[in-house]
Amino acid sequence: MKGEIEEMLDRARNERNAGRSGEAERGYSAAAARARAERQQLALGHALRHVSDLARERGSAEEALGAAVEAVGIYRAEADARPLDLANALRLNALALTDAGCSAEAAILWHEARELYSSAAVQAGVDEANAYLAAEG
Repeated sequence: MKGEIEEMLDRARNERNAGRSGEAERGYSAAAARARAERQQLALGHALRHVSDLARERGSAEEALGAAVEAVGIYRAEADARPLDLANALRLNALALTDAGCSAEAAILWHEARELYSSAAVQAGVDEANAYLAAEG
């Protein structure tokens, strides 16, 4: 049986898949608040990654950056965190930094994300990192 936070995340994902970004963002934010209250750090990191992505899509680089930075911190601190989750959070952090005009800081994160994606054999992640790094080259 799924827990409440996991169900909240599923509902938010379904809203996003249906093209209802605002509802999805509210759902992910609610899941983040619940995960924070219940001290479910990995679920919090997951929700924050999506909050970051949706905030970035609507043009809020500062909000996207805040959520991504927190997600990266969670994944770095949690022993059970999967490297791919960290890579995804680093990606979002780098994208938000780029949007905020901080390309040099973003490049550092792209390098780390690329290594993690490579280790996890996620070629799309490696390719995206390479593309961003080449553009800044």
